[in-house]
Amino acid sequence: MRRRQRPWILLALPLLLTACTPPDEPLVALAVQDGRPVGVLVTCDDDFAQLGVFENDHQDEPGRRPLIKWDVSGQPTSEVVEVTLLGQPPQGWEVDEPVDFPGPEPGVEVDVQLLTELRPGVTYSLDGSSRRKAIPVDFTLADLPRIGPDQVLAPRGHDDTKVMSREAFLHKARDKC
Repeated sequence: MRRRQRPWILLALPLLLTACTPPDEPLVALAVQDGRPVGVLVTCDDDFAQLGVFENDHQDEPGRRPLIKWDVSGQPTSEVVEVTLLGQPPQGWEVDEPVDFPGPEPGVEVDVQLLTELRPGVTYSLDGSSRRKAIPVDFTLADLPRIGPDQVLAPRGHDDTKVMSREAFLHKARDKC
């Protein structure tokens, strides 16, 4: 009789483990305003949020190259926060200082440096979080002209993006909150 109980326990274990960490959601997108890239984050009415961008060209070499990133965080005053990348943070938010952290191998530190400019030919990832972690949006400067005035570049799963209307993105993101 004990043998019949074990499979049920083993089947329930993955459900318990996956319930602990909610999946990343499509809560962040890239817009363009006055020719400048702008991160759009749906905060799910949380009281703390973070939005950032980092160089994403050397993912396979953690700890061997610096992580170059720019992050802002703070208390959102509205459900949707828009942040001009590398610009002034919204009222009540601040640019986070880069902090080194342990690398994938013992004794290896990841050198974190402040991202100060977006360069042609470099792939960047826009990410964020509030109540949930957002699916990152990968982009290059060549993607910016494709994004119209009322459009955003949004995640289509974890490995792809698509240009869509800002309203469609907001509707989809609100549904995930």
